[in-house]
Amino acid sequence: MTFVSRLALVVISAVIATMVAVALICFTASERVNVEIERARVANLLNTLRTATEANLSIGLTLDQISPLQERIEREKAGDSAVLAIDIFNATGRTIYSTDRSLIGEAVPSVWVERSANAGIWQMTERGDTVFGTHFENDLGLAGGISVTTSDRARVARAESLGLNLLGIALALIAGGGVTAGLAASAFAYLMSRPFDQVARVLSAEALGPAAEGPLPQIAQEARHSWIEAEARVDRGLSQLGALDDAN
Repeated sequence: MTFVSRLALVVISAVIATMVAVALICFTASERVNVEIERARVANLLNTLRTATEANLSIGLTLDQISPLQERIEREKAGDSAVLAIDIFNATGRTIYSTDRSLIGEAVPSVWVERSANAGIWQMTERGDTVFGTHFENDLGLAGGISVTTSDRARVARAESLGLNLLGIALALIAGGGVTAGLAASAFAYLMSRPFDQVARVLSAEALGPAAEGPLPQIAQEARHSWIEAEARVDRGLSQLGALDDAN
């Protein structure tokens, strides 16, 4: 492999490695942002439902008397394809309102009740879906909890679409960068090797064009002239020695 080929290979490999690294960093950062956006969106929904529930409880209504919550959660689910279910349950874990009306009156998983006893928003994975939850309070303290079950399919589809877009962009950049890097490496190698090529041509007695300038070609020409003169002196010495032999 010639010097030019090795140089071009190194430069192109570096460009490809850089493009791949940038694409991976962009994809990872985007995936992390998508997860945070999803969590923030669900957290906003939970806080909105919690505020509405606690506002009704504060005026003396019991949880099963806040019938508008049923319509509210059904509307929220219908407006968001990523939301699979919304459940509102009391402190004992009995479902009072649910987007799946067949579950009303049924007990929610005990782990939901346990996690809702703590402040803040909790999160867990259940049967491949993500469940977010929080609790709400009345004047006496903990009154129940709210859970929102979401599907990761939409986020995964967005991530796959982004990955394909990044792959296409990366391949285009790699192709363009590879060609550019190859041309740049070839030009650099040509500029670096040109004086030595001229020296080789001078020493091998090849004709050079008028553009052959620079110290190396001149030194090579001087060296060749010295070789020619030395050869001429050697030839003259040999001729003189031959003449002496003939005379004897």
